[in-house]
Amino acid sequence: MKQACELNKAMCYLKMNDYSEAKAACNSVLKDDKGNVKALFRRAQCEHALRNFEECIRDCKHAAEADPQNREVRALLKQALEGQKEVDRQAKGMYANMVNGLGK
Repeated sequence: MKQACELNKAMCYLKMNDYSEAKAACNSVLKDDKGNVKALFRRAQCEHALRNFEECIRDCKHAAEADPQNREVRALLKQALEGQKEVDRQAKGMYANMVNGLGK
């Protein structure tokens, strides 16, 4: 019963764009049930919204292991991988500019 309430609370916080509270609710569920697909997916949604793509990818992979047929998880994983590629690309460009600046 507590898990259901925490998962519902997490969904409400997600709808209100309060990602840190939603994450906390998911963590509460995952503390007792590490493989809860709903909690992993909702926490991954929070991480994606917060642009924490590595954490999102990790949670999506765990959820996909538990439920390989879950299309929502696979779709979010794809988005997170694309987001991480963009972050990596930006970091690479920033680092290259820093190195070029040092050479002048």
